[in-house]
Amino acid sequence: MGNIAVDQIGLTGELVIDVDTTLSPAQKVGVLMDALPGAVVEKIAGVQIVRFAGQIILSAQVTYLGNPWPGFKKRIQIPRRWVEVYRRAAADGIVTRFVGIYHYGEVSVFVDFDPTTYVERKANNSAAHVATNDLFQAQTLGIFRRTDKNGNSLTSLRSDRFGDYLLGNVGKEMAHARVFEEFNAEFLTGEHLSALDAVQQMHNAQWPDTMQAEWAGFYLEFRVDDFLRNSGAHRIVEFQKAKRRGDFDYDLIFKGSQEVAFLGDLKASSISSRGAPGNDAANLLECVAQYGRFWYVLYEHETWHSKDEGAKPVIAWNEWRRSVGYTPRAGYDSMSYARKFKSAVRFVRMKILEVNVANFHLVLDDFKQGRQVGGAERAVKVMIDKKNIDNFLIYSQSISV
Repeated sequence: MGNIAVDQIGLTGELVIDVDTTLSPAQKVGVLMDALPGAVVEKIAGVQIVRFAGQIILSAQVTYLGNPWPGFKKRIQIPRRWVEVYRRAAADGIVTRFVGIYHYGEVSVFVDFDPTTYVERKANNSAAHVATNDLFQAQTLGIFRRTDKNGNSLTSLRSDRFGDYLLGNVGKEMAHARVFEEFNAEFLTGEHLSALDAVQQMHNAQWPDTMQAEWAGFYLEFRVDDFLRNSGAHRIVEFQKAKRRGDFDYDLIFKGSQEVAFLGDLKASSISSRGAPGNDAANLLECVAQYGRFWYVLYEHETWHSKDEGAKPVIAWNEWRRSVGYTPRAGYDSMSYARKFKSAVRFVRMKILEVNVANFHLVLDDFKQGRQVGGAERAVKVMIDKKNIDNFLIYSQSISV
């Protein structure tokens, strides 16, 4: 299949760097039949298909996309004749599935691509893409659904869950992500949020970071914490403002059958940013080693700056702080933070990004923080690089920009 060593997933979800496994046509069918007892092989319009539970399965092997792409990018090729089979079956009311078969060692993962996007393409051949992280999630969780950055929907399944999935015997997964889906219903409204409105809301609720200059991120924390506590969702996801000495310094606790299933951090970022600065790399690696996964919950916003409005918003903000009794250590300055101050934001997108043992090496870039005042190098931070987002995207939602 290939001679380039790329990402592979092992039995427990571990990352292995190796060449793709080559499956013959008969072996590909065998992998499917092993997962689907009672399935039969047929031909429609000259194309070999597998029929199971009244559904038609068209399949191809998942392989590396090829140079110069990174090793996490994988795909199946969708030939034009699949579209012909799909349309013929649709006319008879039969469900047709475009399925990718990933096989390495003892691991078999099936990727069910929503065919809608692909049947509308006019090219003779098209590709459906999947990432290493999709395979990791399927192998460790059993089933994983997401929509990629291009709007394509895919569901990845461990082999023992594939039959149940086709029979409709699997429920909604990802309870932790559904908490943020519910939060988004009241937060991602397209509101143009001014700095003064935001800080006054926080001040009325006695939020600890009301007076901070980077108010947008602290407002996000305030709203998430308020939602979790008032909705009862804190039983599933907890926001921790005050951390205990010696604990990991992260915002979010995701709960499972044990008290802590894994941890995460809440981030706000401009939609124009290449990436969002993350946490200390060594601590994050330790956290992933302990819990197996880590979530960045990232909210992206459009931004308006005070410097583009004659500095009036930053002057009003500084005056308001003084009016409620706050005085900075350096004393009152109506132009404090004038160059960077955000006069308003509009939150328009959110993403949940998972760092785990299968993608840690790739999805985070070293982000040098420079040197401290004394000249010593600061600890290396990590950068969430948006160009590789499909290899750690768990969930996403957006409104019209």
